[in-house]
This record gives sequence, structure tokens and C-alpha cells, in this order.
Amino acid sequence: MAILAECPACRRKQSVKKKLCTCGQDLDKVKRSRNVKYWINYRLPGGKQRRELVGTSIEEARDAEGKRRTQKRENRIFDILIDSKITFKELKLWYLGLEIVKKLASYDRVKLAIKNFNEVFGNKQTNSIKPTDIENYQVKREKDGCSPATIDMEIKLVQTAVSKAFDNDIINGQALKAFRKVKRKLKKGSNARKRTLTIEEYLKLRANSESHLKAMIEIAFNTGMRAGEIRTLQWSYIDKERKFINLPAIVVKESKPKSIPINHHVREVIDGLPRALHHDFVITYRGSPIKQKDGYKRSFRTACKRAEIEASP
Repeated sequence: MAILAECPACRRKQSVKKKLCTCGQDLDKVKRSRNVKYWINYRLPGGKQRRELVGTSIEEARDAEGKRRTQKRENRIFDILIDSKITFKELKLWYLGLEIVKKLASYDRVKLAIKNFNEVFGNKQTNSIKPTDIENYQVKREKDGCSPATIDMEIKLVQTAVSKAFDNDIINGQALKAFRKVKRKLKKGSNARKRTLTIEEYLKLRANSESHLKAMIEIAFNTGMRAGEIRTLQWSYIDKERKFINLPAIVVKESKPKSIPINHHVREVIDGLPRALHHDFVITYRGSPIKQKDGYKRSFRTACKRAEIEASP
């Protein structure tokens, strides 16, 4: 840690021991007239450097430096960071504008989750949210008819945005602390699949589905892939020669790459699908990649109803 003096002429921040600035300003003279601003310079846990303006008093700067030393020694990182006035609406604009976020296969899902959260907390300052606010939001989403898994997903995606902002010094740690204290709604193992389709049910469902949904159902039944993995499947992931689908970590729920063998049924489906010129997605609807908001789950439930099959949650 160190105390720095800001030259009133060139704004250069330098050691308080220097008597003459490189620009020629007599620092001792301006210090006596209290025209020098003092800063404290320190590193946060993890190595990030931070400078904090204190004022024009060297005594106050020494007191502030001593306070930060104590907080750092006691690992009170949330006390070290300054308050942030940014709202969740402003956080959304910053986070969704990041290029690394725009490239996510789950971008539409992230956008929708933050939108739902901001319908309640959009105008609320991030540093003012409390665990009880988030718990009340969980109850509200339950009343809206959302499943525990969906509620947990929304909270987790918003928490990821908050963590990103915290890591980049956009907000302080208060919001992150609130999210970390909230418990998940879904109990471990409670969303395990209780049944699989029989061959007869699969054939009836396939016969009652739209063409793009039919391809998704055939691939899912023969590979065990999740709907999101099929929806974001790209031609570059398919190795026809070795008969494997190689999914990168970015599209897999467990965030680990995996390879899935292709049988002759999947090969026939893939060979029968048209390949678009302007994108690399395999499953399309009217020539465009299928997005979360396109309502393919609703189409699936409709197909189940026509086939007189109970849709899974």
C-alpha cells in the first residue's frame, strides 16, 4: 500500500516523498497551501490494483490507508470496495453488450432470464438487494407457474452477470453476497427423469410432430442429447466419417466436451436435412436457427397431446 500525491498542474500521481514534480511544480509549496489531492494505492485480494481518492489532507490519507490495511488483513473484501449506484437495468445493458456473452450458445436464455428478473428489480440499485428480495422473487416465480429448475436457472444466470460485473470493478460485492446466501429451489435428484418413451410412443410422437421438431425428436431418442444441445447443433460438430457428434464445452450443460456416437437412424435424419448457406446450424425453422423464444417446447407439448402421450416437464 502507498499514499500518492496528485500534482495540481499535470495531475501526475506520485510518492508523497517527492518535493518536485517532473513538470516542475514545487510540491512542498502546494502541499502547504492544501492544493494537493491525496490518493491511496493498494491491491485487492487476487492481485487487482485499486486507487482511491481521499482528499487534500495527508492525515486523512494516512487514516484511510490504515483502515484499508486492516480490512485487507482481515479479508473483509466487501468492506474494501466502494459503493456502486448502478441499477440492474444498467447492469443488463453492460453485460449483454459484452462480446464474450454475445457468443454464448445460451445467449437467448441469458437474455430472457435477466429480462424476467429486471421486471421486478430493473430499477433497483445492485448494492441494495438483499437475500430476502431474491427469496421473494423465487416465490413469485413459483406462483407464475415456473418449475424449481427454471427458477434456479434464472437466479444462476443473473448471478453470473453480477459476478462478472464484480470481477471487473463495475459493482461492489453487496449484490454478489446476497445471491450467494440464497438457497436453490430444486433439491438434488428431484428432477430425475421418471420414464422413457416406448418404441410405440416414440413412433406416435414422431408421426404427430412438425418437420423441424420431428428431426429433433429422432436425434434425441437415438442419442440421448438434450433439447438445447440439439437446437444448437452445428454441422462442424458432426464427424460423419467416424460416426460421432463432438459437442464443445460451450453447448454442454456440464461445461465439458463430449462425443456421442451416431447410429444409422441419426445418419439418415442428418443426411435428409438441408444445409443453410448463411449459418452452420443443423436444425432450423423456416431457414433460421431455432431459438429459445420460438416456442419449440410448446410445439412438443402439442405433438404429445395429439399422440396422447404425457409430456415430461
